[in-house]
Amino acid sequence: MTPDGKAPARTPMPAEHALLGLLALTPEAQPGHGYDLARRFAGGQPLGDVLRLEPGMLYHHLKKLERAGWVAAATEPQPARPARRTFRLTASGRAELTRWLGEPVTHTREIRLEFLVKLYFVRALIPERLPHLLAGQRDVLSGHADSLMDQIATLTEPEADAAAIADVAYQRLVLELRLAQTRAAIAWLDRATSSAPIDDPDA
Repeated sequence: MTPDGKAPARTPMPAEHALLGLLALTPEAQPGHGYDLARRFAGGQPLGDVLRLEPGMLYHHLKKLERAGWVAAATEPQPARPARRTFRLTASGRAELTRWLGEPVTHTREIRLEFLVKLYFVRALIPERLPHLLAGQRDVLSGHADSLMDQIATLTEPEADAAAIADVAYQRLVLELRLAQTRAAIAWLDRATSSAPIDDPDA
């Protein structure tokens, strides 16, 4: 909930959830500073190799998170220097992060960015939930693969219309590419699962 009691709009942007994750990793006694957060998105950093975020956009996202009530900002005075803004994760922000980390992505194309961001923070914050995330994501993609195979199987090529034949051939190529990408992602998830920690049944 936002401070005025309204539910914040759901955001699909991985960058904003990545900021929530970084603040969750920040000790309570050391609120996050924009400069420190921006460094985590630089090239050569594990997170930066997946998601680049320039300082201007970083502060734009932080303002959105503050309006949603997921981040609280404060002004920190500095001797002989301009005051700087600090940020900390709120209880509702932590709840939103937990919800997001527990859900697989919906589409294969989201594996490259959103899922890799989820994977980074699950490993860092709740590694015992990693097998659950990987298994859930595999189930989603397996369903996509089955659906794509069904779509390919039901394609019917016209007998005489050259334009229609070309359209069906193109449609088949598109579906086959999507199926190949989905199968590749499933194979990658299987490799990731083989190295994931085993769930504790008593957790």
